[in-house]
Amino acid sequence: MLQYETVFIADPVHTDEEIDELVKGYEQVVTSAKGKVLKVEKWGKRRLAYTIHHHEEGIYVLMTLECPASLIKELDRRLRMNERIVRHMAVRVESELQLGPSPMMKPRPERDDTLIEPPMAP
Repeated sequence: MLQYETVFIADPVHTDEEIDELVKGYEQVVTSAKGKVLKVEKWGKRRLAYTIHHHEEGIYVLMTLECPASLIKELDRRLRMNERIVRHMAVRVESELQLGPSPMMKPRPERDDTLIEPPMAP
């Protein structure tokens, strides 16, 4: 079976419980078609790069799957038809899949917000 990463952005008005319900529904679709959900990461509410359907923020979720290509088509159809999903994308993972935390889940280094003085003009 092939491995895929699917990221979807949900409408930011939904609660964590509603997002969990949404994810469980998609997990059931995958497992009912003899696929496996290898990892689910909820990246949380983030600002969008541009406005999508009058939304400036969205709740990001990453699902890592092992399933046949036909299932990705079905999952894509279901994500497209769900009004709670703002955007989605599924990509096939061609290299060896690493199941550790994605870069989005790693802690950010502390920023140094001290003001740097510009050099004096001669």
